[in-house]
Amino acid sequence: MRALLKKKTLWFVLYGIFITVVFLYLLFPGELVKNRLERAINSSQLSLRSSSLHLSFPLGIKLKNVVVSTTSPADVLFQGEVLKAQIALSSFFRKLTYIGLKGKAYGGSFGGNVGVFSLNRPYPPAEMKLNFKNIDVRRISLVRKELGDDLTGKASGAINYSAEASGRITAGDVQVFLDEGTYSLAEPFLGIDKIDFDKGEIRASFSSGDIKLERLEIYGQRLNCFLSGNIIPATNNFQGSRLNLNGTIELLGKDTITMKVTIGGTVSNPVFKYI
Repeated sequence: MRALLKKKTLWFVLYGIFITVVFLYLLFPGELVKNRLERAINSSQLSLRSSSLHLSFPLGIKLKNVVVSTTSPADVLFQGEVLKAQIALSSFFRKLTYIGLKGKAYGGSFGGNVGVFSLNRPYPPAEMKLNFKNIDVRRISLVRKELGDDLTGKASGAINYSAEASGRITAGDVQVFLDEGTYSLAEPFLGIDKIDFDKGEIRASFSSGDIKLERLEIYGQRLNCFLSGNIIPATNNFQGSRLNLNGTIELLGKDTITMKVTIGGTVSNPVFKYI
């Protein structure tokens, strides 16, 4: 009898918890919280807009049709269909506030976490670890801004970095796998003005503000390209970043022709030398 009473009590407790959770979810003032969140973030260096906000269990929120932009200069950093965010409880015992992220954007999906100096200062982030899959690079505003429509394709991979308070990346790495895309050359190469590739891979590391391109491999029907070297970023102008790359290019056909190449100049105006 006592065991039966304990069992019934347990079920009543579980039922009470379930009902409480359901009511919290249904009665959650999503529109009010969304407006306050947007006002709080818009008071910093960011602008946040979304169509709706709901609870995301266990301790997070779910935003739909999200646009995150910088205010000066005005650039769209992120635009996605769904964004789930959850503050890590370990943040209360750490220097940075960590926010878990998961969502859908640009035809693909992503997940990871970002570390910010405080919720009142979310940008620029101090740390980021992010995995992404099947992202349509042509739909990313920052890619279009820096490269125009020169690069297309689907991207999957991971990025991991830490940065100073100014936003300057001090350490990290990135790995990107590209599928079924094109890259328009700044100047024609042996009569080729656009590279159509079946697959590609980019591996790079960040150190003291510079980018070490450890591997850039492109495989296409007309040519293959293998490069490595260094990129020195220009301040607030990726197109002006200095290039110091070298590698080989394979021209495919009846007879494969292999050439050594060095690339200097800038991203917007590269200088090719062939050996």
